[in-house]
Amino acid sequence: MNISITKHLLILVLGISCLFWVVIAGQAYFHSQHEIAEVFDANLAQNARALYALLKHEMDDDEHFEIDSDLPLIGHRYQQKIAFVVRTHDGNIIARSPSAPLFPIPDQNQPLYQDFQTEQYEWRVFTLNLQEGIIQTAERHFIRNELIQEITWGTVYVFIIGLPILAILMGIAIHRSLQPLRRLVAEISQRTPEQLQPIQLQSSPPEISTVVNALNQLLQRLDYTLSNERRFTSDAAHELRTPLSALKIQAQVALRAKTIIDKDKALQDVVKGVDRATHLVTQLLILARMDASQTMKKQTVDIKAVIHQVVSDLSSAALQKHIDLGVDINTDQTTIQSNNEALYTLLRNLVDNAILYTPEQGQVTIFLNQGSECITLTVQDNGVGISIEQQQQVFERFYRGEHDKQGSGLGLSIVKRIVDLHSAHIQFKPVNQGCCIEICFLSNLTNIS
Repeated sequence: MNISITKHLLILVLGISCLFWVVIAGQAYFHSQHEIAEVFDANLAQNARALYALLKHEMDDDEHFEIDSDLPLIGHRYQQKIAFVVRTHDGNIIARSPSAPLFPIPDQNQPLYQDFQTEQYEWRVFTLNLQEGIIQTAERHFIRNELIQEITWGTVYVFIIGLPILAILMGIAIHRSLQPLRRLVAEISQRTPEQLQPIQLQSSPPEISTVVNALNQLLQRLDYTLSNERRFTSDAAHELRTPLSALKIQAQVALRAKTIIDKDKALQDVVKGVDRATHLVTQLLILARMDASQTMKKQTVDIKAVIHQVVSDLSSAALQKHIDLGVDINTDQTTIQSNNEALYTLLRNLVDNAILYTPEQGQVTIFLNQGSECITLTVQDNGVGISIEQQQQVFERFYRGEHDKQGSGLGLSIVKRIVDLHSAHIQFKPVNQGCCIEICFLSNLTNIS
């Protein structure tokens, strides 16, 4: 069963308050019981000594002095609950209160305070043993218990009366404290799916600010993802329109061809068009997948193994143009924290571009070196190269340089995206001829998922 935060907090706080008050009441009960016993015992002793001081003179003057014990009971309601007995050592009663039973006289080695049970009541008795006689003062335990109960119940009554007021005040305080949360709910509920701008709440407490910051980060990621999807859809529709139109024209040419040679040539153009469209779609899908990733799950990857895999896959394309595809590894440290598929895609696009724009009999070389803080992966060719003015533009999507006649304009965009996901650095290095692209991977790159 779901319960609101207000009710949950109210129940929790009231439960803790009740437990706290129970502990206080219990502590008050036992503490008052002890203190009242101390005070009343002291009062019994004081009363005995006061009674001795009052009767001493008469006891000295008249050995047969006796107080009438049949006086009527008048005065306070507690009067019959308090008693005293004054007697000689041989047991003759000198003075006695009307409500006093005959208390036993303790031995010399027994404590001065004793509890005495009659048929009706339990008494607390103090015995003062003097040369002139024995004075005993007593009171019923009921007096003490009644006082303890009044103190305890007084505390409980205050709590019972104050509990509803406390609940109301707590409810108001909790309701006011959760007001920023309700404002946040209202702000979110009023938004449409297109409204992904950051949430702005004025004077929100730190707990709500933390939630707002997390939501704003989520909205930012959603906005980034949706923007990429819209851009991908627009770019894909625009870029696929041209090759599909070319395929249609080439198919129509094949249909109208009058000779087998013309038909075969037209069909070969159709195959080439399909290959270009397939390459474009593959690049678009790779770019879409990379754009959807804010982070990349990484593990230890051996760059050397990836280099050999790329060289093996593209060796046939290099052989067709009689290009020398070489590898130069100058470090024993060849592992980084990366994603094997992403690293393969990055290197394949670089080498594929180098082969594509390097003339026949050319040379493409892959270098791997260890720097002071990073491992550098370099792809260098002696092809047509990229001018300094175009070096920053080639990383934009669908940008084609002055020598780009066959590419989709996505290869280096994919490379740049993968480099960013690795928190690496990419740059063009100056060479006398061709193009040289260097990527620096941090040696201490940690696994990020």
